[in-house]
Amino acid sequence: MSENKLHIILALCLLCSSCVEPYEPVLEESQDVLVISGMITDSPGRHEVKVSLSSPYSFPAFQGVEHCLVNVSDQDGNMIHYSDEGNGVYSANVPDSFLEVGDAVSLYVLTPDRGEYRSSYDTILPCAEIDSLYWEFQYMETPDPDKSRPGIQFYLDMSGSTSDSRNMIWRVNETWEYWASLFGNKVMLDFHHTVDYISSDIYKCWKSFPLDHIYTGSTRNLSSNELRGVALNSVSNETDRLRVTYSLYVQQQSLSLGAYDYWLRMNDQAAESGGLYGKQPASVPGNLFAVDESEGEVLGFFYACQVKEKRIYVHNNNYFDFYIPHIDCEYESLGNIWGQETIDYPVYIYVPGPFKPSFTGPAECFDCRLQGGDTIRPIPWETWP
Repeated sequence: MSENKLHIILALCLLCSSCVEPYEPVLEESQDVLVISGMITDSPGRHEVKVSLSSPYSFPAFQGVEHCLVNVSDQDGNMIHYSDEGNGVYSANVPDSFLEVGDAVSLYVLTPDRGEYRSSYDTILPCAEIDSLYWEFQYMETPDPDKSRPGIQFYLDMSGSTSDSRNMIWRVNETWEYWASLFGNKVMLDFHHTVDYISSDIYKCWKSFPLDHIYTGSTRNLSSNELRGVALNSVSNETDRLRVTYSLYVQQQSLSLGAYDYWLRMNDQAAESGGLYGKQPASVPGNLFAVDESEGEVLGFFYACQVKEKRIYVHNNNYFDFYIPHIDCEYESLGNIWGQETIDYPVYIYVPGPFKPSFTGPAECFDCRLQGGDTIRPIPWETWP
């Protein structure tokens, strides 16, 4: 190939690459489709329903619909009314006597513009027992195929009778305890005002979150109603969650076949879009419908279930043989702050004793709340033995 031809080919390649534009999918979706979601169990206590409008794919956001009339009725006409908490959230304190296994329930929603929506009846099926919840040490994959991270993987075993539901989902919450790095015994509120203050009150914190994923399982194609080694979430040493005490709380819910198929499709969509609890409601068809067909499409699902639950604690009694990060802090001389143009009060101080120099450090090193958690100890909670 001649040198001139080579230059022409290279020039054409550069021209083509400069004309490439990002592909934006064209989605035929309405921006005002009503989305209703919720569930109810045979357990007493607070239950929740959410009513919202869908939003464009390119600008996902939760758009709650307020001032709706929301209630749930059983097959005998007994009814529970839900209160408007604002931003599209409706709740009811369900009494112990309202529902039992075998009851069927339906949701009714009346919107402010007089649109009426119902769910098909869903029946509460008996739920199998959770036999055990446990964890194993594992190395976990990372975006870099040549690297892995140490951590722990949680698993679940369950078994049920022939009368228990064959379809289940597991909803998981995680909670962990973490500590500040430095301890103080005085606090400076302003330049002229220093008081005794024991920072142990802000030394221990907890964070708690529902996992952005649900886990589905079915035994309808198995000879026995049991599952072993159901993989739940994993926790690596990328964060400090395993540094003190970590707890996993699992709810196992019995599902009708229709509810199971819905959540199975929801999980598939979440895997493609990056999360189950994103701001944009999912477009998976559910069991809700408009009483007047002229009202148009409605999305979401309302289901009934029985719940079995289990919690596990993982205490880091120095038996993890891998590094777990912690906020990096060191005491520094109190005199260092006087040369700064501005001082962020309060200033936490450690005074080791009479006639000894005082030390300070960044506020987040003394106050665990500044790392995003709070000092309210969860109930129940197990600390280190």
